[in-house]
Amino acid sequence: MYELKSLSFLCCLVGIFYQAAIAIDTQERAFLQGVRPMGMGGAFTAICDDENMFFYNPAGITAIQNNRIQIFSLGVSIDEHVTNAYSFYNRHKEDFLNFNDLSSQQQEDFVNEIYDKMLSYHPNVLIALPNIFFIKSPIDVKQNSLSFGLGIFSYAQATLKIDKTSLLPAITYKAEANGIGMLPVAFRISSLEKIGLPGELSLGINLKYIYSLVNSHRDLSINEIQGFDFGHNFFNAMGFMTDFGMLYSLNSRWRFGLDVIDIYSPELKYKKANISFGEKKDDEFQQDYITQIDPSLNVGFAYQPEKIYYWFGNYWDSYNKLILVFDLRDITNKQEPLSTTPLKKVHMGVEYKLTRLLALRTGLSSGYPTFGVGLGNSSINFGYAFYGEEKGLLPGDNPSWTHKMIFSIRIS
Repeated sequence: MYELKSLSFLCCLVGIFYQAAIAIDTQERAFLQGVRPMGMGGAFTAICDDENMFFYNPAGITAIQNNRIQIFSLGVSIDEHVTNAYSFYNRHKEDFLNFNDLSSQQQEDFVNEIYDKMLSYHPNVLIALPNIFFIKSPIDVKQNSLSFGLGIFSYAQATLKIDKTSLLPAITYKAEANGIGMLPVAFRISSLEKIGLPGELSLGINLKYIYSLVNSHRDLSINEIQGFDFGHNFFNAMGFMTDFGMLYSLNSRWRFGLDVIDIYSPELKYKKANISFGEKKDDEFQQDYITQIDPSLNVGFAYQPEKIYYWFGNYWDSYNKLILVFDLRDITNKQEPLSTTPLKKVHMGVEYKLTRLLALRTGLSSGYPTFGVGLGNSSINFGYAFYGEEKGLLPGDNPSWTHKMIFSIRIS
């Protein structure tokens, strides 16, 4: 009976948040993927018991029981195109350095190999730092609790792609820097007996200020590059946005989560930034433009099994070191509706704490495998994740493989 009531209650909350999300009618959102979530296939909505709650579910701040300060963090992400380009250069380093010493035929073969392979890569690099935050331990409010925090995050990202199909090769590039200020506040209701439900419920809101600086251009031909002034092509925008989140703990084993990212997201008006390299020019390459970030609805659950049965009557005791997670992410994406891209929405994973300092992770992100490891204590942490993502509409269209690392220093 309790389970049925809990399920009905959860469905009602999902319906309320879903209606709020689709009521708002696009640019890529300012979102930092965490090493721990991506190691578990990108599923984290129902866990959110660490600093990743800033981006995955603000209600998760109620699970952090002590004061926590992060004074520095360095995150780096590189995709397979970066590693492939580096490997290509290492294999042909002597050819690059001694190109003039090659025979005419060797030069021709080498140039053709560069054209066929090197120019096919479209590398993507992200660097995030220093990413500082403060999380206050819960404040008791009549047997319930109130939690809040403050975070300042920043990252720079660059990608480059060369189109070889046109008559003249063309370059599409994008370089951006984002700064995000966050203020998450959440309230935990420790008992739901008044409405006849077991467990506890946390509701959270995340207020965000976003500053974005972008320099990009599409299909810039080789002939145009010489006259193109990259230094006068910066645009910036700023705006306020809001996230909502919910965490429902049925008991110590089962948790359900829901969050809506950018539920309130006004238009971002990009205007020419007052940045230039060299002499200013009156002639502008691009006009001011407006983008919209659509809201994203995510739901998930987490289960912490006490025992794992591997044969009739035989089991392995997990000692509360194992957690299983499942998410449906970006459900309200109008360009990728759930009815046509169901597999792309599915994220699932597992984390096993091998020791107090070492955690192992694996999962599936839209059908692509992910792996991760976490090493550290309450003060110093290192994390690594390798994961696949689908950049196209359907699974298999345009897979992207990424290495992600993070090093952070905290005070708890």
